Amino acid sequence: MKRTAFTNPAKMTVNIAFTLLLISCMLLTLPGLSRARVYLELDSPNLRRIPLAVAPLQPLCGASTNAEVAQLGRKIIIDDLEFSTFFELLLDTENYLEKPKSCSLSPGTFDYSNWSLIGAELLIKAGYSLSGKTLVAEFRLYDTLEGKMLIGKRYRSRAKNIRLLFHKFTNLVVEKVTGLPGEFTAKIAFCGRLHGETAQELYSCDYDGHELRQVTRNHSINVSPSWSNDTNKIVYTSYRNNNPDLYVIDLLKGKEELLSKRKGLNVAANWSADDRHLTLMQRYSSHSEITIIDSSSGATIRRLTTSSSNQASPCWSPDNSQIAFVSDRSGTPHIYLTSVTGGPWTRLTKMDAYNADPDWSAYNDKIVFTSRIDGIFQICTVRPDGSGYQQLTFTRSNCEVPCWSPNGRHILFTKKINKIRQLMIMDEKGRNLKQITFDKIEKKGPSWSANR
Repeated sequence: MKRTAFTNPAKMTVNIAFTLLLISCMLLTLPGLSRARVYLELDSPNLRRIPLAVAPLQPLCGASTNAEVAQLGRKIIIDDLEFSTFFELLLDTENYLEKPKSCSLSPGTFDYSNWSLIGAELLIKAGYSLSGKTLVAEFRLYDTLEGKMLIGKRYRSRAKNIRLLFHKFTNLVVEKVTGLPGEFTAKIAFCGRLHGETAQELYSCDYDGHELRQVTRNHSINVSPSWSNDTNKIVYTSYRNNNPDLYVIDLLKGKEELLSKRKGLNVAANWSADDRHLTLMQRYSSHSEITIIDSSSGATIRRLTTSSSNQASPCWSPDNSQIAFVSDRSGTPHIYLTSVTGGPWTRLTKMDAYNADPDWSAYNDKIVFTSRIDGIFQICTVRPDGSGYQQLTFTRSNCEVPCWSPNGRHILFTKKINKIRQLMIMDEKGRNLKQITFDKIEKKGPSWSANR
């Protein structure tokens, strides 16, 4: 197996994993820290948003005021929690009864009734200290009705990692309230091309479009990125050697490896839940089949399908027992399931349409995919037993290559906005559509990582 040094490693998304080494956090063992309790029952038909206030950030005791840190930190908290759709945010500080003051984060330093009287059932307080390039931040989540602290955290990091630091806290808030992990420290990988250029490079960004970085600089066409579940690696296909070969980038080591150079096709790789294996489409004779390979050596473990038709776009079930994929064996591409050991196929999609790009969520047991309806690709979902089919988008331009967020609450996909494909996110029911990128990079094949 060929091993090559990663191009410009200092400028690449090795930062994605390396920033984890820059952040230290410890649970504050303060009085009143509550035991686990889920505040929202997500299966309830009458799910309500919990009223929550975010107090203006204050310098920690003895620290100097920094307006930029205070404003940006509060905005990150607000943007994350708005995106989650779980909270009714009470943001007008003119309605707050408590006047901003330092040294008021801990229980006993403020009056819960000042917040419950304005309708806030939950309260976030945060303080910071900036010394040179080092940022220290403390966070509290309070239940104002019961008068107790739910979360107490202290983080220390390089100041440039402020977004990751605050995202880590909002992940904890969502998990405390819902029992689900948050989505805010996850990364998105995609392939992008600037207007007028032939190269299509690999890029990464945060879930909200911030922290955009170019990952590859091989001046070739690169496609189909996919994150490992431990978030330390990205597998993708590159045409740099005049064949669609499969490469894996180790973000911790800043290296990449050539995994498979089978002649004809090595595309659309997808990681197993334990990251030991990859499933992908490879060329056999005059058509493509689904195979499983070892993610470390690239050795073929199993040819999963044998058919005269074309098979494409495989993805694993959350328990590693099945593979969902696309086949045109019936004449039109449809989504099928088969066991990872091979065997009979089960057709999931029944409508007479072109179906593609399945992705299987570990949290809601749904498969999201695209279906060409009235000539336009729309986003749809279906359960693994073929029930519960839903069309989620009804747009006039193609919505393509959908993938699930880490907790199954949102779907990422591409859609043309002003003639450029941009990254779009909506919730699992097709609501709260949001554009997260606005640059001039034409984007394809996004992949959403787990939380870091």
